[in-house]
Amino acid sequence: MDRKKLDRKRLGLLAVAFVLVIGVMEVLALKLGSMDLATQSGSDTKPAVADRAVPGG
Repeated sequence: MDRKKLDRKRLGLLAVAFVLVIGVMEVLALKLGSMDLATQSGSDTKPAVADRAVPGG
């Protein structure tokens, strides 16, 4: 019976560790997702919008 208590305690600790790891990964994903990565520099940045039809197409 003492062996079952140890297994249950270990399982509980593993569950808590798993939840903490997932939480840290979520926070890191949110921080990385909110970073503003500049793909172009300078004043020649143009929005990637196709607002005009291509002539001859």
